[in-house]
Amino acid sequence: MPQRPRLLRHARRPGPGAATHGLLVLAAGGANAFGFLALGGVFTSVVTANAAVLGLSLGGADPGAARLVALALLGYGAGAAAGSLAAGGRGRVPALGVRGGLLLETLALWLVSAAWLYWDGAPDPTRRAMLLFLTAVAMGCQNGSVRATGSEATTAYLTGTVTSAIAVLVTQGRLARRSVGSVLLFIAGAAAVGAAFRWLHPAAPLLPALLVTAALRTAGPAARRAAPDAHRR
Repeated sequence: MPQRPRLLRHARRPGPGAATHGLLVLAAGGANAFGFLALGGVFTSVVTANAAVLGLSLGGADPGAARLVALALLGYGAGAAAGSLAAGGRGRVPALGVRGGLLLETLALWLVSAAWLYWDGAPDPTRRAMLLFLTAVAMGCQNGSVRATGSEATTAYLTGTVTSAIAVLVTQGRLARRSVGSVLLFIAGAAAVGAAFRWLHPAAPLLPALLVTAALRTAGPAARRAAPDAHRR
């Protein structure tokens, strides 16, 4: 009997380059600052901190805070799944590389910005919760798409980056400049959005959206499927 062709395989897609990575770290710092300042004191991509806050809220019988943190965690998880699938593909779903996940992230952040502007920067609690969920989805898309392409670097949280930089410094005597740069960029993004939130309140979420849009443009062209290996036995 003739052998059936196998399912199409996906080639490994390149991760983000240095410029794209830097823009994404800046955007992540800004998005976390926006979530903390404007959306209920919750981070949008720092799962460790949010999990600790969730435990504290549950232990302190603060269901309101617990709901917000749980919503952020749920949004991040959903975004990580969507970004990973868009970037890495599975089965008949094409692998689009990092651009696939960043496109989803860009759409989510511009939707947040449009809604924030429409509500004059003062949404009610229900709408704030919706914006928190969408911003967390965006951050999940970002990290999911980066990791699905095989990159070891993270862009939306830095615990591993800092730990790795310290380990390299004390064991090899070498300064991991890219890791240090990532921390500084994250802080700079948070500071910029913090200043925007204070002085240009309605424009606060625009900076992360603009940065990710720029990162999408600096990322490589959309990847194509690998050729089918129907002739292999």
